[in-house]
Amino acid sequence: MAVPAAYPVEAIDNAARILLMLVDNPSLRVADVSAELGVARSTAHRMLTTLQARDLLRQDAQTKSYGPGPALARLGIAVIGAGALRDEARLLLEKLVDDTSETAHLLVLEGTETVFVEGVESRQVIRAGLRTGQRGPAHASAAGKALLAELSREELRRRYPGARLRGGTERAVSTRRALEAELEKVRETGYATNMEESEWDLCAVAATVRNRQGVACGALSVSGPARRAGAKLALLSAAVVAAATELGARLG
Repeated sequence: MAVPAAYPVEAIDNAARILLMLVDNPSLRVADVSAELGVARSTAHRMLTTLQARDLLRQDAQTKSYGPGPALARLGIAVIGAGALRDEARLLLEKLVDDTSETAHLLVLEGTETVFVEGVESRQVIRAGLRTGQRGPAHASAAGKALLAELSREELRRRYPGARLRGGTERAVSTRRALEAELEKVRETGYATNMEESEWDLCAVAATVRNRQGVACGALSVSGPARRAGAKLALLSAAVVAAATELGARLG
């Protein structure tokens, strides 16, 4: 049972009430929030856009309503652990390896880094190795770019306040402007690539895992030696997009 705060802070209380409204209604309008909190529509709009700026909410471009943002998914993973996501992903990672003959991983985004949560190794003699638990610069990886593409421009610039980026090989994007252009391509194609950007002789393709509410929960990636993986990008991209879509549907 919730215990009333002895000295409630109104702004924090209102933000919490807005987020809790998502439990019963995954799509919020300004009028809904205004009525629920008993505030003017202009005030409700400022509250919603503030939460949107932190990626706790995301606005639908067509309906203008607000739903859960990618930061809520990351918060949920941090609170309950990645166990549920990892368990659901395992069978699909195994299928990805069967379909592509390359190593498959599940990754999440933390700040400007990707974290390898789970993986299944290829049975090829020469292959990409398992990296469970390891981290890397998001802008230099396929999964990282897939997940960064989910962020608003404001949130992306908050995470990358400087114009220059560090990490990865000489092939990795090295400026924020170049990264923003790369992320536009990811949004257009539905998948991201790593063409020897995180390390030499490694190529990867990744797609974002979104739950039924459209919230990004992680990314699936397949990777292998550059010459072999680079020659079958169409196969890898189709397989990883299909697997990410199926995993998202399983997450509810």
